[in-house]
Amino acid sequence: MSNFHNKQFKGKSYTFGHLQPMQMKVPLDSKGSLVIDMHVTFGCHCFTEEFDQKLHRPDHRYTYKGELRAFEPLRYECSLQLPALMQSLLKGTIYNADQSYTYVGHIALASFQGPQSYSIFFNLKKDTQSTAPAVRMFVKSAYLKPLVATANAQNWRFASLAGQIAQAFPPKKKKPKPVETKKKTP
Repeated sequence: MSNFHNKQFKGKSYTFGHLQPMQMKVPLDSKGSLVIDMHVTFGCHCFTEEFDQKLHRPDHRYTYKGELRAFEPLRYECSLQLPALMQSLLKGTIYNADQSYTYVGHIALASFQGPQSYSIFFNLKKDTQSTAPAVRMFVKSAYLKPLVATANAQNWRFASLAGQIAQAFPPKKKKPKPVETKKKTP
């Protein structure tokens, strides 16, 4: 069962079982000997857009947790691929984002018109409910859009950042500062 209520739109019923919370394993090394758990949840922005009374009719309305949005069939169709795309994201590069989400990943999404640029906006946090290193991922939004990261945006391999956030790696030792010696004046 999904957290989202079904939507009737233009005579068709839309369900959201594909956006159920999910558990994933994130391999942190190439051998797969170091793995952490990741709990993934999705937001309604993955299948809705900002409601604009000038553009949208009343049947576009989709309210979730008090937020009025507009149901968007193309975003919905793309969201059907999100669970499978999460595996691709684990192997990819992600970028620092400038909005209320923290990171953005960019994936080529297959469509009837050829590959499309699909951006996935999310945050990652340490899972404080787990005794082992683990992370929680909230996919706030996802839609067809070219990469939105700025040219000099910080980037990481997804697994590397997830491991850092989960504290699966030992902390880096700080190099001691060299001790300055005072030179004796002759």
